[in-house]
Amino acid sequence: MQNQDYPALFQAADTGSKRTQWYHHLTVKGYLGCLIIGACFSFYGINNSTLAIVAAVVFFIALALSILITTKNFENSWYNCRALAESIKTSTWKYMMRAEPYEDCDDVQIVKSEFRNLLKGLLKENRELSSDFAGEVSDKEQVTEFMNTVRNMDLNDRKDFYLTHRIDEQRTWYTKKSKENSDKKALWFGLLILFNFLALILVILRIKLPHLPYFPVEILVVISGACLTWMQVKKFQELSSAYSLTAHEIGTVRGEIENVDTEEEFSDFVNDSENAFSREHTQWLAKRIH
Repeated sequence: MQNQDYPALFQAADTGSKRTQWYHHLTVKGYLGCLIIGACFSFYGINNSTLAIVAAVVFFIALALSILITTKNFENSWYNCRALAESIKTSTWKYMMRAEPYEDCDDVQIVKSEFRNLLKGLLKENRELSSDFAGEVSDKEQVTEFMNTVRNMDLNDRKDFYLTHRIDEQRTWYTKKSKENSDKKALWFGLLILFNFLALILVILRIKLPHLPYFPVEILVVISGACLTWMQVKKFQELSSAYSLTAHEIGTVRGEIENVDTEEEFSDFVNDSENAFSREHTQWLAKRIH
């Protein structure tokens, strides 16, 4: 499914999540970059007015970014927008698959009304995120034509659609993200070890060759600290483990669709699958907050 096939509120929350995530990472990278540049100034010294002005600008930017990171709290907005988007996505799939609480009934308008009421409740609970939402989708449909088209499919077609476009796509996504985070963790850990090792070598050389003027140990230490901070910000190891576990859980759930023959059984299957997806996001949000 494409983003435009989901409710407008999902599109807004998803865009808000991506935007605030980008802001958070940009401000953190900018702050760490200023610290590294500042360490270079501290090491080489400030010998003229031009360098003094540049150094002052760098430290002012670092100060401004630290205040911005604390006051704007892009990280918290990112987490909450992501959680809202995933809640809406889960309910959307339940609606399309006619799963509880959106089972088939004589008047589909009743089901649509229940779904819209859910969105109203979620919007009311997350009003503080309104400034992060994408205004350009506010005039779009909450129950899209594509959602109703899928909902009108017969049981077998819905089973195939759910298996292909939800179960398998999510399993592939989690598997891919698990490997990506594992690779990035190895890369940044390697850089951390490298810069610490170089700092150690320079300290030893300073003992052996005290007459040499330049030993940029401080710069390497700051770079090492920046690597460690970035690893903590991105949480590569935690995400890799969580994504891998969810991918295996989805694989376990996937096989159960072979035993689904009725609408009631399919409803239970969809709810079990969506609970698996929701569990990963709930745990992710809880870890981020605490």
